[in-house]
Amino acid sequence: MPLSSQWDIEAYVSVHLVQEMLIQAGIPKRLGSINFWYPEFRIKVPKIDGTGFAEKRVDFLIEDHIRSINFLIEVKSAKQRINDDARFQLVNKYLYRSNIKLGVLIDPFLIEIYEYGQLKPKAKFEIEDPNHIEPIATFLRTFLNSVKMRTIAIHASKGGVGKTTLVVNIAYELAKQGHQVLVVDLDEQANASLSLGVNKADEIDKAVSLEEVEQILESFEERRELIDFLVECTEEDFDYTKYIRPSSFNALLTNSGKIDVLPSSYRTLEVQKIEKFPFPQLRLNRGLAAVSGDYDYVIIDTPPSYTTVTWNGIFAAQYLIIPSQMEYLSAYGIRYPLIQLKEIHKEWSGTEKKVLGIVPMMTDGTNLNKKITLLVKKTFKDFPLLPEIKRATYVGQSLHKRIPLSSFAEQRPQAGSVARQMINLTNQLIERINSLESKEV
Repeated sequence: MPLSSQWDIEAYVSVHLVQEMLIQAGIPKRLGSINFWYPEFRIKVPKIDGTGFAEKRVDFLIEDHIRSINFLIEVKSAKQRINDDARFQLVNKYLYRSNIKLGVLIDPFLIEIYEYGQLKPKAKFEIEDPNHIEPIATFLRTFLNSVKMRTIAIHASKGGVGKTTLVVNIAYELAKQGHQVLVVDLDEQANASLSLGVNKADEIDKAVSLEEVEQILESFEERRELIDFLVECTEEDFDYTKYIRPSSFNALLTNSGKIDVLPSSYRTLEVQKIEKFPFPQLRLNRGLAAVSGDYDYVIIDTPPSYTTVTWNGIFAAQYLIIPSQMEYLSAYGIRYPLIQLKEIHKEWSGTEKKVLGIVPMMTDGTNLNKKITLLVKKTFKDFPLLPEIKRATYVGQSLHKRIPLSSFAEQRPQAGSVARQMINLTNQLIERINSLESKEV
């Protein structure tokens, strides 16, 4: 059936095909006052004669905050269809100059998705009828879900519940399975950064005076770390690799998996540096869009206090894990993160975070532990209680030595029980994520 002449007009294709596709794919135009679609996105490209730069406009920049993915869309019409010139321009000019990895070409007959540096499409879909949006939106949604990173915040409103233990060991167990893992340390105490071997922990251990420790800490002023990442993530020449460090845990891995760290330090307290930006709680989300495609999982270590930096972690996370000791005060503290998540969903429709579950930490089998566990199950029945991590001196010893539990257990077989608990927890988290995502398709 021939198309009407309206499809020869690019603006008509943009409104009736592209914009409808985005909405049905679950990418809203805006949440509250925040735009997620940026039409006529401006990019500077060099002039052919080498005399400077010319400004080009791509039809859309899309910020998909749900999946931490940014991509460009270039729209063509039935009259001026996708061709090799359009493909070359998207891949080698627009994606390169905008520092964005993914680009979409679309006309009424075809949609193609490209990655910077690759002239062969990562995915394509032949459109049978541009008036029938659902299969086109399903194609886009399925593709974006297939390439998205899984971002997981480990968050508790009370300190001392074993949050760092979970962060470093879940990251290691994921890397052991061959995954590429990025740990984002948002806590100014930087325990995760220290445990993962990127905050000069060995030098601090060898220091013989407070003056030496102070000199080591002052050296952090010269490096790029979390606070700089949050400040600079929207700059044109932003390169995320300048901010991350490889973990010392990588030396223990025998496969293709790895752990990188976006480290924190006392400098993370300088929140005024990001509060000057519009919507400062979305800075991490925007920075992680540049990382998307290079990591399978991002594990976010959040501080127990609710600062702008903490909100960055919660907004950037697709999933949340809440560790808690099975004691009255710790269990009561579970309420606050859940209340905050409901408020986010209420005010920012479409940004609902999925709670993977509550992890009982440092359990010891006492009657009080058992009583509180039953109370937590009853009170928070909508959220699963994940495998417990029992109290064991080996947990603290492995953190002190900056060795993951499963590797520590190779040296201390007595630590095998708690190491297996961590492995079991990680596997159940993966199963739960897969189950939740299978329901979205």
